[in-house]
Amino acid sequence: MKIEGKTALAMALFVVAVFMLASKFMLPTTVQVIIEGQSTYVKEIPNVYTTLDCVTIAIASFLLGASAFYLLLVGFRIPESERMEEETKTGEAGSKSALQVQNADAQVPETSETAPEADRAGLLKILKGNEKRVIEALMEYGEMNQADLSARTGIPKSTLSRILRDLEDRGLVFRYDYGMSKMVKLDSKKSV
Repeated sequence: MKIEGKTALAMALFVVAVFMLASKFMLPTTVQVIIEGQSTYVKEIPNVYTTLDCVTIAIASFLLGASAFYLLLVGFRIPESERMEEETKTGEAGSKSALQVQNADAQVPETSETAPEADRAGLLKILKGNEKRVIEALMEYGEMNQADLSARTGIPKSTLSRILRDLEDRGLVFRYDYGMSKMVKLDSKKSV
């Protein structure tokens, strides 16, 4: 996994903040009190947090929280392309159709009766969740409008629209206007 610049900076800030907090909590400042009168006394009071210590602790706590938040939610997320490559390697690496769908120039298997079942099975293996349900419904029922597809799959229309846009960008489905609705079909222009 490649570490980007922002992630490396967040990791460095995390480590620095941990060391700052640890040093201030373990070794607070010793304060010297000088009392003058007939004679001068120097009294040392150990383990006192000065204003500077409190400010340092506050800044270190903020940096620790911000860098931990970034690392947990943003920094260590695997990009979609790398995740797809890992799934392909760990899954069925030898499957020709699985590798073709992963490519940007992927060719989609035909959805007519002449398309081999192995290609359909390979396509369904790499799709997950709602995308798989949409493709299965289109393979089973053929071309239909988005409202019917939403009803058959049980996917809300807004979610389905986003899924169809992603599948269309990958060349798996084709959408076109038909009156007041949008029709959806598997893209059969490309062949294996």
